Amino acid sequence: MPIPAGTFTMGSPGRNESNRPPTLVTISQPFWLGRTEVTQGQWKALMGTDVVEQVRRQLAEDRLAGKQLSRRDGVDRNVSDPNQLVYNTADDAPMYWVSWEEAVAFCRRLTERERAEGRVPAGYEYRLPTDAEWEYAARAGTTTATFAGEMEFNGKANAPELDSIAWYMGNSNEGDLGKGMNTPAWKEKRYPGGIAGPHTVATKRPNAWGLYDMLGNVWEWCADWYSYKLPGGSVSDPTGPAARNTVQEAANLAAGANLTRSSANSTGAGRVIRGGGWHAAGVQAASRIWQKPDQRESTLGFRVALAPQISR
Repeated sequence: MPIPAGTFTMGSPGRNESNRPPTLVTISQPFWLGRTEVTQGQWKALMGTDVVEQVRRQLAEDRLAGKQLSRRDGVDRNVSDPNQLVYNTADDAPMYWVSWEEAVAFCRRLTERERAEGRVPAGYEYRLPTDAEWEYAARAGTTTATFAGEMEFNGKANAPELDSIAWYMGNSNEGDLGKGMNTPAWKEKRYPGGIAGPHTVATKRPNAWGLYDMLGNVWEWCADWYSYKLPGGSVSDPTGPAARNTVQEAANLAAGANLTRSSANSTGAGRVIRGGGWHAAGVQAASRIWQKPDQRESTLGFRVALAPQISR
């Protein structure tokens, strides 16, 4: 979908520190952003693997690292069968269990194919949206927590305002599909295949720029390294901080030492992920966390931008 150039206020006062300080951001050039998250059908057509194969890769890599995956079902239950970690395999469901590195590879392959056909404007490429581009597109000219307005939580994970626009914790659970949860004990719920997990794309209401599932369904990778705080002031076309690159920082990152998704020393520790997923208690335009670029998750996918080239 076409996204116009423009200026907006990124972040949100009064919410998480990582969403502050509010920053006036100019997106100086128009770009295009996928109407939906990349679907499993699109992924298979270009990359040749499916969700089950992606899980097999993660399981193999984790075994080499001496780790085990846990199914998201309210209890930590280590599993080795890929099928126990797959929730939806429909071609029109979002692709998930995809690392940042694999998402970038998808974008590069798409750029090569489309450029060979003369369908990529000069100076543009298919890539992941930047942190700022993502929020700008998600807001679509609005200033509230979601493009549909503010949210009121009734219980830990019940925000009825989200039901028409997002698949999130409150409507992606056993026995609560589309109703929202009404108990603070939501962690005790179960998430069996076929009910919980990603849903068919474009089944909720789009924002004013025609984008579906910018909130909920699956988290979405962005191009930037994560910054614990926004820069503040006024900036144009920001692309995030540099990666951590010292020997000690690299060792800390590999070990996960003292790095949480909300800690002040997390800048440069991972790539930004946005939008919340089917397992998120609440989703909003300003929310931003990070994940290591080689990590895959059942709640994590991406969408593609056709945008001005940037360095990574």
